[in-house]
Amino acid sequence: MANDDSVLGSWDWNRINNYDRWRNPSVVVYPLSIRWLKENKMNILDLGCGLGRNSVYLYQQGFKVTAVDASKSAIDRFKVTLQEKGYDIDLRLCDMHSLPFADECFDGVFSFHVIYHTNTAGIRKVISEVYRVLKPDGEVFVTFNSKNNSSYLKNIQYKIDENTIIKQEGIEKGIPHYYCDEKEVKDLMSSFEILRFFYLEDIKPDGNRSCHYFVLAKK
Repeated sequence: MANDDSVLGSWDWNRINNYDRWRNPSVVVYPLSIRWLKENKMNILDLGCGLGRNSVYLYQQGFKVTAVDASKSAIDRFKVTLQEKGYDIDLRLCDMHSLPFADECFDGVFSFHVIYHTNTAGIRKVISEVYRVLKPDGEVFVTFNSKNNSSYLKNIQYKIDENTIIKQEGIEKGIPHYYCDEKEVKDLMSSFEILRFFYLEDIKPDGNRSCHYFVLAKK
């Protein structure tokens, strides 16, 4: 469990019906895997693995993969997949605010739409943990919520700190979400050398905006 300062949020995957969406690798993992293969960064942590879509892809490309998630239902479902496929992925249930790994043990950390499920103190702790477990010259790919998100503006009255709201609807109801602007992202990642920084705004058919920052950084 998370401590009072970090406010961990995790999904109950038993409430989710459309599993196919969560079994296909995210598009960002393809070029990232090519980059890490070329640089011989082979020992990878998938932080917030969910049902394992990105962990499985990385494993299939030849990486040594460790996958962690705070959701027991995700871990239980992923275990079934690993047993069926016979894949040797180190799978663990753990709190992202306190990773059960030694210092400087991973070449890369991949965390897609995960670390913002906490509050301001929590996200700083998670990033410090990522920094701790990365080897010198190790790289991290991570996603941040932008304050331009419709969900932030709609739930702003449910703030628990200046940057964090508790969602009131959908499958993420009751889960904290941290939102930031460009300056705040760069402040959070100030211990790293930022290699790539880009912003994506997805306008839904209903007019709602899903806005995120994507960061590739080096220790």
